[in-house]
Amino acid sequence: MSAAGVDGRVCVGHLLDIMGERSFGAVLLAPSLIVVSPLSGIPGLSTVVGLIIALIAGQMLVGCDHIWLPRTLRERCIAQGKMEKALRLLAPGARLVDRLVSHRLAVFTRSPFSHAIPAICVAIGLAMPLLEIVPFASSILAAAVAAFALALVARDGALAVVAMATTGGGVWFGANALL
Repeated sequence: MSAAGVDGRVCVGHLLDIMGERSFGAVLLAPSLIVVSPLSGIPGLSTVVGLIIALIAGQMLVGCDHIWLPRTLRERCIAQGKMEKALRLLAPGARLVDRLVSHRLAVFTRSPFSHAIPAICVAIGLAMPLLEIVPFASSILAAAVAAFALALVARDGALAVVAMATTGGGVWFGANALL
């Protein structure tokens, strides 16, 4: 990440430029984890996060080669020392994730599946406001988005298959609860 630093600062835009097309997975992961967490109990949060997920995945769906964010977000910076400290704190968790994900069944992260993943994520994002009244339904779907996000970053098709199954389970759970 030191390559992302300019004048002792690390900016969101620099990080996204370095990640390129893999920025979609990284940026999808953050909001999805918010809804998987206990914060999902905050009224309206699932709706807002669902719409954010739909917007991010929508950019991928229409063929953008990297994520677009408003300039105010791209220009957000922190001191490089703080970023390095945060990375050191996150390193044990990242090592665990690295052991769990790998380049498996990569065919499920390439075309035509590479187009299906963002379409599914858009549908999930748009469904989350409707399912906010069903306890845990948004969290299940957000877990699927998190799995899709990790699958995109790691090119892990096996994880993409798990995410598809989780999506099916979340839709079944939500539909049964609503009906």
